[in-house]
Amino acid sequence: RPTPICSSENKPYRDFDFVVGNWEFRTEDGNKVGEQVITKQGEGCTIIEEWTEVSGITGRGISFVDPKTGLWRQVWMSSRFHIDYSGELNKSGAMVLEGTMYPTTGNTSSRVRGVWTKQSDGSIKKEFLRFDEKTNKWDVFFYGFAYPKKD
Repeated sequence: RPTPICSSENKPYRDFDFVVGNWEFRTEDGNKVGEQVITKQGEGCTIIEEWTEVSGITGRGISFVDPKTGLWRQVWMSSRFHIDYSGELNKSGAMVLEGTMYPTTGNTSSRVRGVWTKQSDGSIKKEFLRFDEKTNKWDVFFYGFAYPKKD
């Protein structure tokens, strides 16, 4: 059986591997917000994220390289919203995905951007922004750092 191209070491298939691991997510001031378990599955072709907030709210995401566009795509679902966005590494090595966030309350959808930046200490800075149509600017709605979880 031939090896799937998505499990190869070729670009862009390993570009998002830096998020794989067990993480504690903290705000900039150090408050723990949640935990994440992020694994590679499907012979290395998909990244699965399991998120649990300290409040108990959970979310799940699947990330993969879209064979049609060659871009990374993430589909995320929680009890609060569904996000579908895609993109790639920028020149500085951060993963930048843009798309649409659909609130599960039925409220109006909005443009959203996620930015994952690997830090020199092994943590990952995560920034999530929503586009404000009235001001024509991106506003941060979730920001913090994922640190490797110590067992």
